[in-house]
Amino acid sequence: MLETKDTVDLEFIFRRIYRKIKEELHSLLKEHVTLNEFMVLKLLSESSMRSSDLSKILQVSASHITSVTDSLVEKGLIERKRSNKDRRVVDLILTEKGKSLISQLKETKSQFLKDQLNVFTEEERETLYRLFRKFEDRLNQMH
Repeated sequence: MLETKDTVDLEFIFRRIYRKIKEELHSLLKEHVTLNEFMVLKLLSESSMRSSDLSKILQVSASHITSVTDSLVEKGLIERKRSNKDRRVVDLILTEKGKSLISQLKETKSQFLKDQLNVFTEEERETLYRLFRKFEDRLNQMH
């Protein structure tokens, strides 16, 4: 059974790992995009969206999404297109340059994480993955 001290230690370990991964990813991506821009590009690589959809999914303000998308438009990575169905609606879509970059950056990120997880054996990685999924499922049941 985990003691209180152990659960607090575990929380700090989670925080340190998350922070370190975030720092390293920022360092890997910064020549192209910020982490926030990467998240928007990643979501838009799955399908076009509206700003309001992005702000809900990423749980950030509409003004933050506007700032991030403005930057991505300036970089030529996304464009805004009026919907054919409703002219008031503006969809955000990746440009060819954006598609190419997000593909490259996903691979860079994936390789970085694979390299870091190589500290574990294949069996340990599978166990770690299974345990984190179980933990995530538990947390999701809370709401």
